Amino acid sequence: MKDNVSYYIGQRLQRLRQAKGLTLSGLAAKAGVARSLIYALEAGKANPTLATLWALAQALEVSFSELVQTQPVAEEGVVVQLIEQTQEPGGGTLEVYRMDLYPHSLRHAEPHEAGIRERVIGLKGKARVGPPPGKEVGPGEEADFSGDVPHLYASEEGASLLVFLHYPPVSWPKGEPGSEEKASLALREVGLGVGGMVLEGRWLAPGFREGVFVRWGGSRTYLFSLPLAPLPRLTGQGLLGEAFALLHAPREDLRFYQRSSSLLLHALAWEGLLLKGEVADPTPLLIKTPQPFPGSSVEGGWENRISVDLYAQVELLHPGYARQLLYLAHGLQAVDLTAERFLDVGTGPGHHLLLLLELLPHLKPVAVEPSLASRQALAQLLPWVEVLPVDFTMLETGEAFSLVLSVGSSHHMSTWNFLDRAYRLLRPGGVLAVADEFVSPFATREERVRNLVLHHTAYLVPFPLEDCEALWALRILALQGETKGLRRLVEEALQEMRVRPGPLASFASLELQALLAGLDYEVETKTSAKRFLELALAVGFQVEQHFRLFATHGSSSWDGGTHLFVLRRPE
Repeated sequence: MKDNVSYYIGQRLQRLRQAKGLTLSGLAAKAGVARSLIYALEAGKANPTLATLWALAQALEVSFSELVQTQPVAEEGVVVQLIEQTQEPGGGTLEVYRMDLYPHSLRHAEPHEAGIRERVIGLKGKARVGPPPGKEVGPGEEADFSGDVPHLYASEEGASLLVFLHYPPVSWPKGEPGSEEKASLALREVGLGVGGMVLEGRWLAPGFREGVFVRWGGSRTYLFSLPLAPLPRLTGQGLLGEAFALLHAPREDLRFYQRSSSLLLHALAWEGLLLKGEVADPTPLLIKTPQPFPGSSVEGGWENRISVDLYAQVELLHPGYARQLLYLAHGLQAVDLTAERFLDVGTGPGHHLLLLLELLPHLKPVAVEPSLASRQALAQLLPWVEVLPVDFTMLETGEAFSLVLSVGSSHHMSTWNFLDRAYRLLRPGGVLAVADEFVSPFATREERVRNLVLHHTAYLVPFPLEDCEALWALRILALQGETKGLRRLVEEALQEMRVRPGPLASFASLELQALLAGLDYEVETKTSAKRFLELALAVGFQVEQHFRLFATHGSSSWDGGTHLFVLRRPE
């Protein structure tokens, strides 16, 4: 029976872990449990302790009962079994367990998630429960205490208890009472800089009005503003100059360029219209993949968390994507870089190379890409590109390069190791160009979570994703400074997007996948632009250029968004 219980819980653990998109290593890091133990548990070859199961449940952000269900779990004189799970009025969850304590038993319980309360009723014998030294309860007696602090269960003579766990409801933003007058006022407030507001009822039609994006979710009206990154008005010759002019073009010109044969100009025009509230046909920007790409067998690989198929198909719809290649090409010209052969780090399917080579066709990229699925996507898009199938931070070559380029990949690896390896592979005077996403500066885990949510959801605000309550509630809560329960809302929003048809929902799914991976510190390990610069200077680089090209959060040029750095290794 014990082996059957271990096998059942192990299978349940594996399903939950995979549903959350976590690798073995990622769950081990979050739970503080050895990877080898999780592997053994999932294989049914280890007997889980209560402490281990609680740690895993918290790391998975599920209730204890969702993990063990009705299986009895025993640990050194303590047996726990779920009796019932119900929803409480107000949205919370109630779980009822029977706990049997053997004589002379003592169990120290780690704090559960914030907000949980426990109520314990004695059935038989006497026991001490709650924060040390504990309160004594006998048959018919009860104790009530906070479950998010260290507590114990102990009995000298043996005892049976009923344990009630009261989980708090998932936080949802409280909307303000709505009316036509209130909606008009909210539109002005958000237009003047308030990050977001939510009104009860549907008072404004979804769309873009007076610099404000209006979205519907359920029976609520959400209003959002986005920070604006003032772009320098640069010029250039030929296609470069034409592309720079599009960044400040009126709506009529942007519509005209939707017929352009240039992928770069088409992408810039599509984004320009999107940010003005107009969604043009995205079909010409979708990269067709004739067959799905297999996932990697490498633990912790990029495609373990991010769908390469989705990425290959819809990444050109990403706000800020095309403009980063425009400024990158200008930056390389400005530092008088004449190199042809260069290292391209984390090439992925190669969208950025398609755009960059329109502007600088003499360049000859050498792709550094460890992901099998990404290499296969790249082979379909740019079959002539030379590929090194290795982890960039482990790359050893006998060649020194004048240029190392990274577009959207530096945050997929250790920032320090990335910068250090780039420095070593460059010849003196060589250039490292990095175009990537960065979050606003943070000093605590809570700040990082909030900034990540605000960063990723900002890219989705311009998309007309109506009746996605979880997505817009997620952004409002982050704007209000909340951090609890945000991951559950991300998961709910992702589930909503996955069942919706069309490329806009597919892009939203991709962005939410990246957000989840970032919350778990797996694959997506974004830092702030200021921290990136500090590390680059510590490695030995000099700064040639820095621009924030698309703003997602904050008003400073060092806050969240898409940034470009051009760094040089000194002579």
